[in-house]
Amino acid sequence: MRSTQSLPDEPVLEGVQLPDPAAGILKDILKVAGLAAATVTSAHRTPADQARVMYENCVSKGAAYNEALYCVAGDRVVEVFEANQDQPRDAVIQLMTDKILEIGPEHISMHMSDTHYTFDVAPSSIPVAKHAAFVAAVLGNKAVSKLIQPPRDPAFHIEIPKTAVGGSADATN
Repeated sequence: MRSTQSLPDEPVLEGVQLPDPAAGILKDILKVAGLAAATVTSAHRTPADQARVMYENCVSKGAAYNEALYCVAGDRVVEVFEANQDQPRDAVIQLMTDKILEIGPEHISMHMSDTHYTFDVAPSSIPVAKHAAFVAAVLGNKAVSKLIQPPRDPAFHIEIPKTAVGGSADATN
């Protein structure tokens, strides 16, 4: 028997909280894709948060994983991990944070950008049968400037310029 259950008027966002403008855009995307909910796994990060994420990925998935995920600037942060991995965890994360600050956070990951809302949506929160509709809705949303999707990224990585939604480019949330 077919389900006659209708979608809620307002999609539900679970996980990491997004700033209102980004949340509104993601909810619009979900409505267009015919989805009731999604889980946000990551949003804005501080340099220390970014270093921690990169450290944990290096430990759990290997340095090569991070080198494939990030650009050349990110590779320089991974090199700090590789050169110091025998040191205590917190010391290595601090060295990685220092390298991020030296290079410039926005050159490592847009998750640290002051000019973009950048967040990740868990693929597991989008039914497989709806992945194509979700991707089409993301790409069709004029506010979205970039989508990186699996398998290139473990999540649906979405970037939205703050100026595209009336957000201040110097806003920190």
